[in-house]
Amino acid sequence: MKTRCLLHLGDVESSIGSSLHPGRSYFAVAAPSRKVNMWHRGLSTTLAATLVLGVAGTVTAQSNGAKIASAMAAAPVSIANTAAVKDWPDKTGKMATLREGSNGWVCYPARPETKYRKNDAMCLDPMWQEWMAAYAEKRAPKITHVGYAYMLAADEWGSNFGNAKEPTPDNQWHHMGPHVMVLYPDT
Repeated sequence: MKTRCLLHLGDVESSIGSSLHPGRSYFAVAAPSRKVNMWHRGLSTTLAATLVLGVAGTVTAQSNGAKIASAMAAAPVSIANTAAVKDWPDKTGKMATLREGSNGWVCYPARPETKYRKNDAMCLDPMWQEWMAAYAEKRAPKITHVGYAYMLAADEWGSNFGNAKEPTPDNQWHHMGPHVMVLYPDT
């Protein structure tokens, strides 16, 4: 089974209403309407780079309170308030739980800033958590229904091709601002 990812362009505020963070601008990103095999083209540089490439060893001395606040800014308040918050893996690969949750969502704080990454905090529902685990373990994900992920504080640059770290004339380098991601099974 192939898994598809759809990033839907639209008015995020009208679909999630008053649960948005006040004073923040929102938009979603669109993906091509044709079928996309995620294992060949990749999900998006955002998740691939954020979740797998270069994650270990990037944890800084930021306080747990600051990390929790960063992670919670990634999703609507109605989700973030009861989501678990986990830190990125440390040098040993351990992923600390900063706060327990009760709604099945997991939020991650922004990693340290770089030239091309200012904020990559995200919140993932159970289907996205399954996709992330499968990607990291190099196995096929078991996507059984639609999944959602939020990166409402995102501010980074990336490529649609591979794990490019810098812009080149042919790697489709682009800015990734706040967005919502939708994952769905290919049935």
